[in-house]
Amino acid sequence: MKNLLFILLISSLTNGLVAQNPTDIRKAMTGGQKVKVKPEYNFAGSLKFETTSTNKGKSYKGEQTWYFPKNNESIFGINMNMGQGKNMRAVIDYTDNTMIMFMEEQKVVMGMSVDIEKSMKDIQKDPKKKTSTPRKTGRTKTILGYSCDEWVTENADYSTSVWMSEKVPIASANFYKVMAQQLAKSTGTPMPTDMKGVPLEVQTTNKATNDKYSMVCKEVSNKPIKFSTSGYKTM
Repeated sequence: MKNLLFILLISSLTNGLVAQNPTDIRKAMTGGQKVKVKPEYNFAGSLKFETTSTNKGKSYKGEQTWYFPKNNESIFGINMNMGQGKNMRAVIDYTDNTMIMFMEEQKVVMGMSVDIEKSMKDIQKDPKKKTSTPRKTGRTKTILGYSCDEWVTENADYSTSVWMSEKVPIASANFYKVMAQQLAKSTGTPMPTDMKGVPLEVQTTNKATNDKYSMVCKEVSNKPIKFSTSGYKTM
């Protein structure tokens, strides 16, 4: 699905979790207001996913990496390899309500304010986007050696299966909180209190076309990494 772009940025469970249509991203921006970009954004580690999608009989593959915050910071990073040399990187700062976008080809970094509350309200008002409350199926499986529980949810257009694990050794005190915020924001539906951990696999199906989107975690890393804005032109 070529129109599945970044986020989280980040996205809805029913659209591949962290894949989001650029139109929705633009609506989340508060009138295009620019914000000051920090010199660097530091992360405690990452989760790397292999993505597969089908659209009108054609299959597409890519990669997506999530970066979780250090200590108690409320930030989230994402790098999306769209294939054909297209790469997108971004940071969402939940404390400042900002999205920082790295445009690699142009070597430009841009910070924009994001109205998270408005984004949630808009989704809640749209019956096609609003998602059903996730339901635990009782099914389990192991991914990368970590035990996962299946949760399912749907909206008017998509049905989604998400495999969550509480066993992943994430070196970040605040990552689970950030994930809960993201899931609630992107779906317009509060997450059940017993839906904990992080998703290691997402399978989404378009009800009308039967097109599918899949994300499967292939690597968990606690290696620190930073997104530096050095060498980028700031817009």
